[in-house]
Amino acid sequence: MTDPTRGPEQPEQPEHSQEPQQPEQPRRPEPPSAPGDPGTGEDVGTGAAPGVRGIGGRILDTTALVDAARGGLAMQALFRLAHQHVIPLLAPATCVADAAAELHPHGRDALTAILRFPLVTLASLDEPQAVGSGILRSAHRPAATTAGHVAYLAAARQWPVITAAPEPLRALYPDIEVQTLP
Repeated sequence: MTDPTRGPEQPEQPEHSQEPQQPEQPRRPEPPSAPGDPGTGEDVGTGAAPGVRGIGGRILDTTALVDAARGGLAMQALFRLAHQHVIPLLAPATCVADAAAELHPHGRDALTAILRFPLVTLASLDEPQAVGSGILRSAHRPAATTAGHVAYLAAARQWPVITAAPEPLRALYPDIEVQTLP
């Protein structure tokens, strides 16, 4: 039924509505937030070439895996973000081994659960990665195998590394992009 006082251009409102209904605006997706700083909308890097936005992931070093296994808030936020935005997470095998050595049995159970998260991929230390990380390490002795593996993966993929200890990685690969855990 048309209300003659409204005119033809205004749709009739239901009697129980107190406020005029606004047409629903499409929601733009929120940009990802940095781990440890959820909700800021800061661009945290995508792993694409500089100046190019693209799909990329994050590399989780030993400190990130240990923090995640212990229930750290920054890592919880990162996993929510990864799930919401389908961001791949890479766990180098050397980091997994070091994290398992550092954690107590319950923490190891949590680490195993993290590695089963659908967006987490285990990066083995295969021949090309072993040689590449060895070359990086050879110029910066002494350097740990784990740091060399992480730096090599970051250089090869151009993905940022989630870490609480960026210095050893920067020593091997000064251009590495890191997201530092609190």
